[in-house]
Amino acid sequence: MRDDVTFVELMHRDLREVRWREPAEIRARARGRSRRTAVTAAAAVLVLASVSAVVVDRAVAPAPPPAATAGEHAEIPAEAMLAPADVPAKSDERLGDTGLGERVRVDDVLRTCGQERGLLKDQVVSRYSRSQTLIGTATADGFAPYRRPVVSQDVYRLEAGAAGRVFADLDRLVAACATWQQVGPVQAEQGTVTTTVVHRWTVAASDFAGDQAVLLRHTVSVPPDGTTGKPVGIPPPPEDTLVVRAGDLVTVLVPGEPLRLGVPGNTVTEAQLLDVARAAARRMCPAANPGC
Repeated sequence: MRDDVTFVELMHRDLREVRWREPAEIRARARGRSRRTAVTAAAAVLVLASVSAVVVDRAVAPAPPPAATAGEHAEIPAEAMLAPADVPAKSDERLGDTGLGERVRVDDVLRTCGQERGLLKDQVVSRYSRSQTLIGTATADGFAPYRRPVVSQDVYRLEAGAAGRVFADLDRLVAACATWQQVGPVQAEQGTVTTTVVHRWTVAASDFAGDQAVLLRHTVSVPPDGTTGKPVGIPPPPEDTLVVRAGDLVTVLVPGEPLRLGVPGNTVTEAQLLDVARAAARRMCPAANPGC
């Protein structure tokens, strides 16, 4: 082993040796919503800077949603979700769930910054929601076959006017949190160190799908060691989130590692990510109020 192997390089190598659970095991152990648990687990290793635990608000004992009027869609059908053929990575398994009165979640770290700066005292709550994670086919990466989440998706049905508020809130958050410093412990090769990292959010693209759409990009600086000043690890690839509206439906798409830009070995492009968002809009259109 080289003496100068970084901690992150070691983690990347160790990740390739991990045996990812088969879908049957995941389903058997699942508790609650499947939304982006596996995606976050992979991203948390790559993004050293997201070190603080984020407390996610949940609606407690939500009231039943208003009954749909004649000719109006209510619950979100499975057909409104992305299919494996819609994404530029092979997937052969879907894990999903449905919900009532769920809070619309886009980026929990961005929301934490917004709360720290006095924004988002409340959050948009959906009438109905449906979530899924598309799991990639088994691949070999030099050690053993394993499976990775390809993309996670949440679709929310909202009250009239609330869908537009999701995008207005995002605009305010990105403006207020374009740069946000976070101090906390980071695991480095020599042990745990306290350091400062810088989060940045930008809207990389907008109005490319459905009635409204944004590509939200989150980048994180390489944290310096508070004692030596040397970088801790290597720059993580950006984290992209796609938010698309069709009528009263809003979907949040979080690419997994096979679709993340900048991950070594990946060939996915930003144009392909936008095509995934367009496919999501087309899937939602027949189930939206009004349809499109």
